[in-house]
Amino acid sequence: MNQFSGPLGRRVTELIPARTTDRAAVYSPWFGKSVVLLVAIRGCQIPMPCSIVSESIADVCIQIKYGWEMDVRKELILAVEEYVVALDNRIH
Repeated sequence: MNQFSGPLGRRVTELIPARTTDRAAVYSPWFGKSVVLLVAIRGCQIPMPCSIVSESIADVCIQIKYGWEMDVRKELILAVEEYVVALDNRIH
C-alpha cells in the first residue's frame, strides 16, 4: 500500500489488489445509506450521523454532509446502525 499527496494536499492511498483479497468488505452493505457510527475517541463513545462512502483495509471513508468527507480508522468504530428518520420528524 502506497500513500501520496493528492489534489489539495489530501492523502491518497493506493491499494494493491493482490493483497486485499483476504479481507472482506465489512462496511459495503451500508454504502450510501444514512447510518450512525459509534466511534471511540479518547475514552468516549461518540455517535456520528453520516453516510459511508467507501472503505479500505484500515479506514472507512464517511460523508458527514455534502462536501465534508473524512477517513475513520476501523479499530475506532464500535458499532454501525442504520439511521431511519420517522415520518413524523421529516420537514415538509
